Amino acid sequence: MYTGFDLSNKVAVLTGSTAGMGLAIARGLAQCGAKVVVSSHTQEETDQGAQVLVKEGHTAKGVRWDVRSRHDIECFAEEAKRAFGRVDILFCLAAVPAPLGPVMDSDLAALDAMLLSTVSNNLALIRQFIREMAARRDGSIVVMSSLASMRAAPLLGGYGAAKAALNGMVRSIALEWGASNVRANAIAPSVVRTGFSKDLWSDPEREKRIIANIPAQRIAEADDVVGAAILLASPAGAYISGQVLLIDGGRSMT
Repeated sequence: MYTGFDLSNKVAVLTGSTAGMGLAIARGLAQCGAKVVVSSHTQEETDQGAQVLVKEGHTAKGVRWDVRSRHDIECFAEEAKRAFGRVDILFCLAAVPAPLGPVMDSDLAALDAMLLSTVSNNLALIRQFIREMAARRDGSIVVMSSLASMRAAPLLGGYGAAKAALNGMVRSIALEWGASNVRANAIAPSVVRTGFSKDLWSDPEREKRIIANIPAQRIAEADDVVGAAILLASPAGAYISGQVLLIDGGRSMT
């Protein structure tokens, strides 16, 4: 039996992972044997997400962190490490809602906040774990990007710009830390049917227009992202680094 997706004895930390796509990924990693630390911006949501996984028979703990906050990153990282003794896999999934509208009409304060949470704070968080991964010569870092980072999307100019910067950061990490057997990648889905993206698909006419440009003829569900996440986290993906993996039902071909 092929064992490349076995994550037994691995510990994964996932921000933004108590609902929707983040919880689906945490569940997938746990089903492959990983111990998981889940997180959200409120203690209540964090506890609820961990309880969901524990009730399903998985080994999980919750540690609260708000991706918009720089000052408690170190405390979050230390508590996440203490949960199961170390961190082998880091998923940066937390995000702030994207303001919709033409990029030239973007509220600059909102754009600054998005860049802070999407790029700067994720980089600060990765710094808390990467040196220990390098010392063990084993680590996987995965960030959540978007198809909007690869091609222009109506009303998502600011969001796409922030995610494009995140892609560049991933490539740099992969280049600089590859010799230490630490790999870094991004997952870039098109619209996924979760609460986070509800503004994009809740209107039937807008949903119809989106689907018209997707060869798969549907909007992605949270579980559609899980397989790619497991690949990038597991030994099966040991030679994949510096990549932005599109999960878009063929949308990028049209």
